[in-house]
Amino acid sequence: MTVRAWLLAGIAALGMGGAARADQACFATLARTRNFSLGQPGHAVPMPDGRDVLFLRSGPEDTALGLYDFDVASGTTRALALPGGSQTLSVEEKALRERERMTLSGITDFSVSLDGRAVLMAEAGRLSVMAGAGGKVRALPGDGWISPQLAPDGRAVAAVRDNTLHVVELAGMHDHVVSPRGSDTLSYGLAEFAAAEELDRDRGTWWSPDSRYLVYERADTSGVLPHYIADPGNPAVKPVEFRYPKAGTPNAKVDLFVVPRDGGRAVQLRWDATALPYLVRVVWQKGGKLTLVLQNREETREVVAVADPKTGVVRPVLTETDPAWINISPEAYLRGAKPLPYWLPDGSGFLWAAERGQYWRLELHAPDGQLIRTLSPPALPFAGLVGVDMARGRVLFAARGTRLDLGVYAVPLAGGTATPFAAAPGLHDVRVTADGGLAVDARNLADGSAGVAVLDADGRTRAMLPSVAETPKAVPNVQYLTAGSEDFDAMVVRPQDFVAGRKYPVILSVYAGPAFKTVMRAPRLYLGNQCMADQGYIVVSLDGRGTPGRTHDFERATKYDLIDLPLADQVDGLQALGHKFPEMDMSRVGVTGWSFGGYFTVMAASRRGDVFRAGVAGAPPVDFADYDTAYTERYLGLPQAHADAYAKSNVLSYADKLSIPLLIMHGLTDDNVYFVNTVKLTEALTRAGKTYDLMLVPGTHLLEDPVLAERVTQRRMAYFARYLGQGPEK
Repeated sequence: MTVRAWLLAGIAALGMGGAARADQACFATLARTRNFSLGQPGHAVPMPDGRDVLFLRSGPEDTALGLYDFDVASGTTRALALPGGSQTLSVEEKALRERERMTLSGITDFSVSLDGRAVLMAEAGRLSVMAGAGGKVRALPGDGWISPQLAPDGRAVAAVRDNTLHVVELAGMHDHVVSPRGSDTLSYGLAEFAAAEELDRDRGTWWSPDSRYLVYERADTSGVLPHYIADPGNPAVKPVEFRYPKAGTPNAKVDLFVVPRDGGRAVQLRWDATALPYLVRVVWQKGGKLTLVLQNREETREVVAVADPKTGVVRPVLTETDPAWINISPEAYLRGAKPLPYWLPDGSGFLWAAERGQYWRLELHAPDGQLIRTLSPPALPFAGLVGVDMARGRVLFAARGTRLDLGVYAVPLAGGTATPFAAAPGLHDVRVTADGGLAVDARNLADGSAGVAVLDADGRTRAMLPSVAETPKAVPNVQYLTAGSEDFDAMVVRPQDFVAGRKYPVILSVYAGPAFKTVMRAPRLYLGNQCMADQGYIVVSLDGRGTPGRTHDFERATKYDLIDLPLADQVDGLQALGHKFPEMDMSRVGVTGWSFGGYFTVMAASRRGDVFRAGVAGAPPVDFADYDTAYTERYLGLPQAHADAYAKSNVLSYADKLSIPLLIMHGLTDDNVYFVNTVKLTEALTRAGKTYDLMLVPGTHLLEDPVLAERVTQRRMAYFARYLGQGPEK
């Protein structure tokens, strides 16, 4: 029996538990359409001349992306390149896609040269280049390419194959190697695991602004612990080896080199990598210096340093410290934000952002690191740099107008009042041309609308990029409010057919962990919660201490203890909502989440059986000593120095206290939260004489197969139906 057949048979054997109250077709629809995102324009980029916008788009029910062009003047759309059919991914590309949370196929990425005359497209290890928007397409030689980088002049591509960095000169499609040859434990031109997974850096190759040189990373993973993942459905296939840095164990050793575009002698950039082992950013812009951002392993010290590419000398210009930890960037929702520091084109200084006091702020610094002025006002906590418009003397930046909204604002580079650019209530992710004349706004708004708008220099909407996505039948029925002793951001989702005066069972849909805020004023994000609610529940989510988007101290309150305050805050807010809304039946409360939310769910089921009656936990990290270095040590410190913090945050410390029904779900080949976490948990529960339910899912941390995604959701709801009941009391 294959794993998939085993899974589906297991679901049938377990049954759907409880009387089916409502049509569950919504789960199938959400899985089939990826929450109605398939068919929406994505990765929209305005061309440098402002005449066209390029974007990726699939069909409404398929995951194969094609490249499209939108002509701004005429409003017409044409296909530039369509996916080429079946794709076979290498182990290396699969791992990169997992780090990027990429589950689509086809043309999954593209980039545009500074003058717009070359467009590089990537499709399953194959690369091709297009002459401008709609010109001749030429395939680069060979396949198996990963992490391609188009030169700013559009005349060459740097890419990695077999852990070795190559440059392909586009004029004659000549391919030459510019780094030493890589091996299984030595890569050139790629971001190591810690950077790609936790440090928000997905590349290991950078071009000089004049396209004459390359900076590349050498990552030596020979000292990193090997992990092996086998596919139980294919026992004849050898396990795949990954080098995974568990907390307290060695990371990859990272070095940087500068090499001429045509190869030759490489210059090593030298800094104290023992004191500052994490390479967070590399920035090399026109008018600016080659700049590195480095952190210590504890992530409490960050250094901005400039490097001399000729001598390799690295000189610090700015240092940040925080006794708890330093966040790399303030906002996870922004895909179009520019990396910091950002040098002004005339070289007169650079933009930088940091948490000063309780809030993030955007600053202008002199080349030597001295602060010139603060640009963002206190009322608009900085969230990301959108662009610098030198012609108009302004900076566009993302900021939180309220704790639930993310808008874009313009502020004079010389200092002054910030004005809205794209700030309707909801979420905005904006990309802008270098001259500031045209922008695209990927928006998810408070009124339930979503899409990509084309904006002029004043932020006025000129057009919407065409979508072929299916449209939800209704906007989720979300009520936003605050609850609990600390006024936690909260939301309540009721069934579309809610009956006032009746009591409904309650589901706490939870994450509650670092670096992710759940409650945002964008109802389209909560289609899944609405589907759960429509089965006869009230679904609640809250952001307690330890989550971002509020203040410095609020987020860092969970240092050295990832569970006590989050658990107390979620219960506090939940009970406050139950007191406010009598329709919430607080005697029938379930809890569910995935990843950190799965961890929280197991903890809630073990420690607060007085509040919850059932839990469904997906891919729970059980013992953070088994999770990766850069994430875990940021919040708990090194295990050698803070063993008590790891014990306090360890699910296994409380396994003998489980007192309510618990369903655990986990992907067998998960290379983020390894399946060993669930193995340890089930062993501890068995030894403690505790019963539990287990659903094994083929695949990784991400559920790409719509059938599996649907079945997992149905199984979760069946579990709650069995132990909480469904629908309002009669």
